[in-house]
Amino acid sequence: MISEESKRKFEQIIRSMTPEQRASLQAHLAGASPQQQEQMIIKLISAYESNGLNSEKPAKTVQEPVHETAPAPAKKKLKKSVTNTIAGVVAAVLLIGCGVMFWRVKDKLFAPEGESLQETVETAAVTEQTEATATPTPTPEPTATPVPEPTHVPLAADYPDLTGLTVVIDPGHQQTTDNEQELYASWLSATKARCTSGTTGVVTGTPEYELTLQYSLRIADYLEQCGAQVILTRDTDDVNISNQERAEQAVEAQADLFLRIHADAAGDSASSGVRVYYPDTGSFTDTSPAYANDLAEEVAEAEGLEVNAVRATNQYTGLNYANSVRSLQISLGFLSNSDDEAILVNEDNMVAVAQAIAVFCGGHY
Repeated sequence: MISEESKRKFEQIIRSMTPEQRASLQAHLAGASPQQQEQMIIKLISAYESNGLNSEKPAKTVQEPVHETAPAPAKKKLKKSVTNTIAGVVAAVLLIGCGVMFWRVKDKLFAPEGESLQETVETAAVTEQTEATATPTPTPEPTATPVPEPTHVPLAADYPDLTGLTVVIDPGHQQTTDNEQELYASWLSATKARCTSGTTGVVTGTPEYELTLQYSLRIADYLEQCGAQVILTRDTDDVNISNQERAEQAVEAQADLFLRIHADAAGDSASSGVRVYYPDTGSFTDTSPAYANDLAEEVAEAEGLEVNAVRATNQYTGLNYANSVRSLQISLGFLSNSDDEAILVNEDNMVAVAQAIAVFCGGHY
């Protein structure tokens, strides 16, 4: 049986032929028996290799005498050699006798079932033409991660003047959790993940990282209209910024307020309301309780929720590393509570929260 290597070589030979050469070979094959077709393949491959025409085998170098005129182009030599080879093979086939050992072949010698040897020649010719004329498929340009556009928040008639105020807003979490560990604080030995994706809504499935960015963009827009300078620690979901790095942005900016935006979750689906946390160490431990309580009340009233808790803590890396500036973390409601969730995903609530936070800033700065 003809080997796969021989089949591959035969297809390469067909591809190298001109249309006229292929037509000549096809005509000879049409009148040959399967055994003669097989022998013709063997002879053709052998002749090609002997003449150095195999693409995988270097041709033998023959030193030509120097002539004043340039030698004939290689393409013409190849065409003549192929023609002679075909003629020689056909002649050799006619001389095959009983003493020659034939390999046994099937009528469907090549590739797909139902395709004869003659069809293989035709298919190779079509394939070659298609490969030569096909327009290469352009490589698609990488699509950049879209940056959410903030919805413009209209100014209230009694908006506060926040000129000169610097606020760093940290939209809590990010799209992909980074489980590499970082310290809760430089003075604590315990560690936690650099940043997580947060919780999700029990009804809508809204991710916390997505929701906090929507709120933060609107808060930033509104505070800037009131005259504040606002810095966002992130403006897209596809980032990898640790909680410590977020806090360091606030410290570097010497922020008047570092505001971390979050939502909450609890095993008890009845848990509801607004929580505000502040660091239990640092420069503002004496006044932070009053600030945190006022922020909680302003936002809870705007949302139509109750104040759930106002607490000092060392459990948040982002607060611990920013305890040299005024740092507050607000959880706007519980995504584990379907009623809270319905409020949190509402566009009007986002506007109300932005306005409430501006009122809070105006009352303390």
